[in-house]
Amino acid sequence: MTVIFKRYQIEFRAIEHDDIEQLRQWRNRDDIRLMMVDQSQISQVQQQTWFERLGTQVNRHHFALWFRDQLIGYANASLDEPDSASTGLYIGHEKYRGSMLAICVGVGLSEWCFEQLPISSIDAQVAPYNQAALRFNESLGYRVVEQNENWVFLSKTQHEFEQARERLLPMLSRFS
Repeated sequence: MTVIFKRYQIEFRAIEHDDIEQLRQWRNRDDIRLMMVDQSQISQVQQQTWFERLGTQVNRHHFALWFRDQLIGYANASLDEPDSASTGLYIGHEKYRGSMLAICVGVGLSEWCFEQLPISSIDAQVAPYNQAALRFNESLGYRVVEQNENWVFLSKTQHEFEQARERLLPMLSRFS
């Protein structure tokens, strides 16, 4: 149970073998899976193979999200471009889906990326029909940079993020 960092009562932990089946079950739920770039069902063998590769991925950071000693979801940050990261997350625990914890995770993950990675922007990709995710990302400072029939591509600079975080501080202070 290695905590990599903690923000707003969310522990961003290293993913352990005991986490992977729960993460897979959440990831395979239609309400989560159908919002992913890869919408395929993940088998236990695929999940185990993914888990075994985690330690070899230099430019990809994967986190098990814990809140009050409960696994609640997953987040990642990838350095696919020289000066930008892409991020993703989901809250799988039914008790916390649709709660303000997603904002806490999004803000905490963005803070970590801008503090720890050599980047000037963070990018995201959202299905155009996923209005909740588009609103969520907008609240975190993202702006639309491109759109086609399949995807909305978003980006934010550190300055844009900091402006958005400032607006979220009253809510975030409850989790400090």
